[in-house]
Order: sequence, then C-alpha cells, then structure tokens
Amino acid sequence: MQGQPLPKDNPPLPNPPRRPGLVPRILSWLFATGGGEARGGGFSTQEELFRIRGELAVLRAGLEAVRAGVGRRDIATLEELLRAGNRREIEALIRDRTQTVPLPDGSVLCRALGRFKMFVDAADPGIAPHLLLDGYWQYWVTEFICRNLSRGEVAWDIGAIYGYYTILMADLVGAEGRVLAYEPNPWLHWLLGRNLFLNGLGAIATAKRLAAVEAAEEAVTLPAMLTGPADGPFAAEFTEANGRRVHTAPGVALEEAETAGVDFIRIGTAAIADRAVAGMGGVLDRNPNLRILLDFDAARCREAAAMLAALAARFPLRVVDGDSFARPTTVEELLERRRVATLYLSRLEPR
Repeated sequence: MQGQPLPKDNPPLPNPPRRPGLVPRILSWLFATGGGEARGGGFSTQEELFRIRGELAVLRAGLEAVRAGVGRRDIATLEELLRAGNRREIEALIRDRTQTVPLPDGSVLCRALGRFKMFVDAADPGIAPHLLLDGYWQYWVTEFICRNLSRGEVAWDIGAIYGYYTILMADLVGAEGRVLAYEPNPWLHWLLGRNLFLNGLGAIATAKRLAAVEAAEEAVTLPAMLTGPADGPFAAEFTEANGRRVHTAPGVALEEAETAGVDFIRIGTAAIADRAVAGMGGVLDRNPNLRILLDFDAARCREAAAMLAALAARFPLRVVDGDSFARPTTVEELLERRRVATLYLSRLEPR
C-alpha cells in the first residue's frame, strides 16, 4: 500500500483474512492484552500503526461519501426524518444543517429540524441554545409527536414560546388540518407570529396572545423569563413585582376556545399547568379520543396532587421517557420520584 494514494470515493474494500476489529486491536496493542498482534508479538509497532492509519483513512473516506450523499442536503419532510434511521443518525443530520444569523432586534435566526427557519431570543439561556447548536428541542418529545399526530387533525399548542412545536404540528397536520397556538408573553408571541409567517404556515396555524387558565380573566399576571431588548417595542409591557419581571395577558379557559373539536393538545405551561387543566373540562367531555401531552413540574404547580388525581380519574397516567415512548406511571411516582415529567394523557394507546 505504501506510496499508493488512498481512494476517496466509495472505494471497494479488499477481502483480507479476518482480523480483529480496529478498536480491540488498538487496545490490544496499547495494553498488550492480545495474542500475536500485541506489543512484542508478530507485528512491529511501526507496522501496526501503519495499518491502523490506513484503516482510519478508509473509514474517513466512507464517512465523507455519506456526508456528500446525505448529510448536506435539505431535509424535505418530517416523515423523511423518521425514515432516515435511528435517533443518533437523525440528530446528526439535523445538526449538520444548523446555521445562525444574529439580528439587531435582539433575536437570532436559526434553522430547526433541518428545514424550518426560526427567530429566537438571543438572551434565552434555556431553549435557544439547543435550537442554535443542535437544531432541535427535546427530541424525544419531537419524535413522539411525529408518531402520534396525523394529517388532517386539529392540534393546540398551549405555551408555544417560539412555536417550535407549533411549526412541527402544522407540518404534520398539513393543509387539511389546523393548529391553534397560545403564547401570552408579548415578545415571544411576536416571534411566534414571525416564525409562522416565515415558514408559510399562516393558513394552517393561528397564534393568539392568551393564557390558558380555569376561567376567563381580563388580565392574568405571569412571570416573564424573556422580555426582549430593554429598548425594544415591548419593553413597556413588562414590569417588576416581588423582585421579578412579570407581564399580563388575557386569560381564557380552554373549553371556551374550542370551535370544531380537537385531536391533540400540548400544554407546555408548567408554571400554570393545573390552571390550564382546570379550564378544559368541557374539552375532555366532548373529545373522548383526545390526546394530551402535558409538561408537569410538581414544584411549579399550585395544587399538583389534586391535578394529578383528577387526571388519573379520567386517563391512564403515562410518562414519555427519553426513548420517546410512553410508559405507565402513578401519582405517587410523579410526586415523590420524578417531580418533572412529560405526561401522555389519553384513552388511546400511544404509537
């Protein structure tokens, strides 16, 4: 092999006598744990290092061939993402498409899920870093929604923030479906609207600046983690109360929002999740096959035990684990062990 250039494009690999894998051979050479190929065996150090370098070069050439054929192309649909392979392969494809552009209004333009353009808050230490560097947020939840939401269905995204899940849902339900998004924070609601417009989803998804609570209120006071630039157009909407930034928004019970039925609801407002659930009794009664994805945080709910007891009386309690599959849980486990979880609530078995 010496003196001959290594092939670069999908080279045909020779069929030599079967040898141990590359990693075991490296370990064997380093620690002299193997047989004839360990240090002091049949091959000299120089010969073994030369062989290892050659095999690594062939592996790199193969990886470049994969990137050229797959990794750098646009991802057409979410269905294609799910067909692309296992989770690590999909995440790698999405990361390979990330790109960011800082803007003078305090936002950053990035690419999510390999194809959607999104504005996020440059000062956000929570969700934005994941979108900027990885191109996705809570991939296990993303994959679960992809499996359990179908074309033509109606979905609600309560506590939409930038609209990551709103956009995901709109793409899944298509032009035949509808998505309703609630985001009470005025700065985030503005970014949400821009993201829907930017991705051409205004005909499918509607964004409203409302807070989901147990009954209609003119002004619900809510904490404001993100407020945009201090001299921005929404600065006057945020005030100080008890040492923290807050804002107000109109409150509405979810049972008052329904017009023609709903199939899937994501409730991402962990701080007021119990209030949102308390206001959706009529929605649950009128939609027996409703599927709910609920962000639960025992420390942030005012009455976590009462909310879980009410939900357990209607649905089997399930938690969506890191592998994106929903598994049974109990009120005790959620209150004493997990404390923070994504719940799946439905009479229907999850996919």
